[in-house]
Amino acid sequence: MEKVELRGESRVERQETVFIEVLASSANEDNGLVVKCSTADISPGGLKVTSNYPIDVGAFLELLIDFDQESLKYLLTGEVKWCRQIDSVPTYHCGFELLEAEHSDIKLWRELFVD
Repeated sequence: MEKVELRGESRVERQETVFIEVLASSANEDNGLVVKCSTADISPGGLKVTSNYPIDVGAFLELLIDFDQESLKYLLTGEVKWCRQIDSVPTYHCGFELLEAEHSDIKLWRELFVD
């Protein structure tokens, strides 16, 4: 069966650190759960991350992407579109669609992809 490409934008393979807040903190908890992952590929409107933690499809999450080499950080909001376990470790690949949000760095993020 032929795989259908659903991406509207080309992706750039790039491994950078990303921190994802997967559980918001509540009044009874001191902290939310923040998972350290890495990007597998990025685009102006989305990214794929590699994680050792399954992330719920449909969740709207905060992502902090840290480009260590350039000393740049981007705070983004994304919706989890898919998440698949890829091995028995377990390791997961998860796809995010990046969204416009008042507090996000989405405009600066998209400037990375302008020639």
